[in-house]
Amino acid sequence: MLAVNSEPFDSPAFLYEIKWDGYRCLAYLEANKTVLRSRNQREITPAFPELAGLHDHVRKRPALLDGEIVIFKNGLPSFAALQARAFAVDPGKTALLAAEAPALLITFDLLYSGGVSCLREPLEKRKEILAEILVAGGPAVISEFISGQGREFFRACAERGLEGVVAKRLGSPYLPGKRSPHWRKFRHTKEMDLVICGYQKGRGGRKLGSLVVAESAAGKLLYRGKVGSGLDCEEERRLLELLPSLEIKTPPLDLPPQEGRGVLWVKPALVCAVNFLGLTGDGLLRHPVYRGLRFDKIFFEDGTLFSGRP
Repeated sequence: MLAVNSEPFDSPAFLYEIKWDGYRCLAYLEANKTVLRSRNQREITPAFPELAGLHDHVRKRPALLDGEIVIFKNGLPSFAALQARAFAVDPGKTALLAAEAPALLITFDLLYSGGVSCLREPLEKRKEILAEILVAGGPAVISEFISGQGREFFRACAERGLEGVVAKRLGSPYLPGKRSPHWRKFRHTKEMDLVICGYQKGRGGRKLGSLVVAESAAGKLLYRGKVGSGLDCEEERRLLELLPSLEIKTPPLDLPPQEGRGVLWVKPALVCAVNFLGLTGDGLLRHPVYRGLRFDKIFFEDGTLFSGRP
């Protein structure tokens, strides 16, 4: 189930919880097994070995939990720390990363409990059952929430550097694969998933200067500018391991000639998340900040941007 964008509001008909800056995850819990899947149903269990025993901390299995995988650094969710897991294919390295910065599954909804569907149960009942079956002290915790005061809660989250807030309507069912106004998200910055179409080499101590990014809309790629802020040394290294193998000679999108100077074009395949303040009159991003690759999203040649469900 997905949320629609919204301005902050107050309502006694909604509860409000933190919008966690992590990887959305469905946790399939059998009697003796945990399987973690991303939004596009890719199995990500090997990337998070510290969560592989989650089934031992949940009563009434089989169960299916919805939540967000989060790694905290300095008291706040760190999307960069999650990126390191996405690129760690060696089990030994993954185990080391898990020991250094363990992930948590922050659960906020329940689809099945004891093999019985909870999809039609009202939101507050699903949360009540979730609290009953989740054993304290394990690798999963419940996302806390407040009622009614959405604006003040949003201001408090923004002041603490959190991504935002999700408002959820009391009494509402769980709608798999649906983007519904029953769930409404408030962000203190805007975010867009963009396709990487090229890159520029860096200068001085920078190995990677910027990424050329585009929005996938109506089967076309629309140029949204370049983003270099937010790229640390480790992310520069990762991207420079991936991008050269995708290089092509012809630009995959239309853009002003001066914008293409010094650009190494790549096959549009990789998708990244970018925060920004707004768009200029020319449709370019204002103050873009790179957040990381979206390994759970894929750009196809027909212009579609696939994002799995829920």
